[in-house]
Amino acid sequence: MNDFYKLKIVEKKTLTPESVSIGLEIPDQLKNVFNYNPGQFVMVEKEIDGTKLRRYYSIYSPENSEVLRLGIKLKGTDGFARYAMHNLQTGDFLSVSKPMNDMPFILKNEPQKLLAVTIGSGITPFYSMIQTIVNKATKTKMVLVYGNHTPQKTMFYNELKSIEKQFPQNLKIYWVFSQTDEGNFAGRINQNVIQKVLQNEGTNFDAVYLIGPDDMKKNTAQLLKENNIEPANIHYRVYG
Repeated sequence: MNDFYKLKIVEKKTLTPESVSIGLEIPDQLKNVFNYNPGQFVMVEKEIDGTKLRRYYSIYSPENSEVLRLGIKLKGTDGFARYAMHNLQTGDFLSVSKPMNDMPFILKNEPQKLLAVTIGSGITPFYSMIQTIVNKATKTKMVLVYGNHTPQKTMFYNELKSIEKQFPQNLKIYWVFSQTDEGNFAGRINQNVIQKVLQNEGTNFDAVYLIGPDDMKKNTAQLLKENNIEPANIHYRVYG
């Protein structure tokens, strides 16, 4: 049973035509409860038209941020996402669970090499990880394979490009766009895309993180195992 805490919305901004950012204030008395690690997620509850809706959202703000930020993307007929985009305002309150995790992410002092594969709003936990990596001046490098329709519909597109340019030792991005040829690959993330990334980056990853549709995760994991990446080092987000 999840305990929920009322958190006040102190920020709201548009990320793309189909997504928004919600920033939640963490009161002093709840700082221990919401002392989250990069990569964690929360459950959000809101009563809309007499029905309580619950959704999981990953935290995208970096470790030790004063504001807990969630990226919410409209998917299909999701009533909560539509409500968040068009109705939620600063000053409103959301019921939020304590942070949870289904993927281990541990920053070490020694060099690490990580592979992250995702599409759409699956970027949110990785964006938290990336910001924490560079803020702490770590020796960790993340290779990110990120799929979207177009750059304009890509959450944190400009921010990620800026980080990659400023911190090339920490971040390498492979852009995959299904509706334009502006990225490194056209179409969707598939085994051919992942194989080319492995040819460029090698297979010596300390950890791999997969977030997205089940078929993408399954096919990617199969290829990684065929390339001698240990199954124990492959981690999955299980919701969404």
